[in-house]
Amino acid sequence: MFPNLKNLNLKTKTLIIISLSQTAAGIIFILGSDFIGSVAIRLAMILIMAFCIVNIKMTYMYLTTKEKISYTIAVSASVLGLFKPELIMLIIGGFLLFLTIPSCFNTIKAKDYSDIVMLVINVSGILIAAYCIINSKAALNTVIIIIGIILTVTGCLSLYYTFTTKTNTASEPGDSNGFENTDNL
Repeated sequence: MFPNLKNLNLKTKTLIIISLSQTAAGIIFILGSDFIGSVAIRLAMILIMAFCIVNIKMTYMYLTTKEKISYTIAVSASVLGLFKPELIMLIIGGFLLFLTIPSCFNTIKAKDYSDIVMLVINVSGILIAAYCIINSKAALNTVIIIIGIILTVTGCLSLYYTFTTKTNTASEPGDSNGFENTDNL
């Protein structure tokens, strides 16, 4: 399949393995986006719940009422995320709206369009948040598919780069220029 594989050095073989692994992971992400998204969110919710519970247990005496309420909301949201992972995208959409709408309105209200990049980011955030809120199940699958596409493309590009670049397989002992000006020592 690869006739010049004998001429490749260890670094090139490692890069080939990494490229193929990355491409395979991307294809798996694309094909199993529903399962991978649910598992990833459930693992994240378990970690968040464990962190919050341990933190409450260790610092309960020193927490204010506001902090106790915040931890209770985080634990209840993580329990909800364990049973309904698509609701996490709904929560992320709401949080994204909470972050982007005030900044966007302040920019429009002040008529200060000097930072156009920030305005575009805020408007994009509002659109993504609306998509997450309206169709949270599809938003989760879309994110996983986009990650899969990125992994597949970068894996294929690095594999292509590996086979199109020349590698220096053998260097002669006299070719080293590590100590060029050692005559004056």
